[in-house]
Amino acid sequence: MYEEFQEIVDFRMVYITEAHAADGRRPVDYAKDLNIFEHKVLGDRCQTAERLFTDKELTIPCVIDGMENLVNQAYRAHPDRIFLVRTDGRLAVAGEQGPSGFEPALKDAKSWLKALRDKKTEPSLPSDAAEPGDEKHVTPTDEEAANTAMTED
Repeated sequence: MYEEFQEIVDFRMVYITEAHAADGRRPVDYAKDLNIFEHKVLGDRCQTAERLFTDKELTIPCVIDGMENLVNQAYRAHPDRIFLVRTDGRLAVAGEQGPSGFEPALKDAKSWLKALRDKKTEPSLPSDAAEPGDEKHVTPTDEEAANTAMTED
């Protein structure tokens, strides 16, 4: 999706806390094999994200959630989640959490991005869509977003 739509929107992958660390609640074999443990400092988190990007040959721009986990908390993103944020700050797509919500959110995001590309304007939102500042609006504040660390390729 990144390759297909990177010319019309800005993509960011936000690396949050490790979902399956070797010493975590739900460890997996690859984390044990690669010595991926719960992150204690931001450097650990950055190193694990860099390994992911290298191993999977990912090219999408990435930001790293700070150790306060403000982005993860604001978006309730653990273990994984897809969001598509419009230029006005409202959410065009807010996928359900975790593995079961990932594929449907990819489909919704791709559909929205195709409509954007074809119409050259952001598709309209439902009448009950949250406005910036509404309680159900989950975009982090500027202060929270500023607490994330950027990584460079």
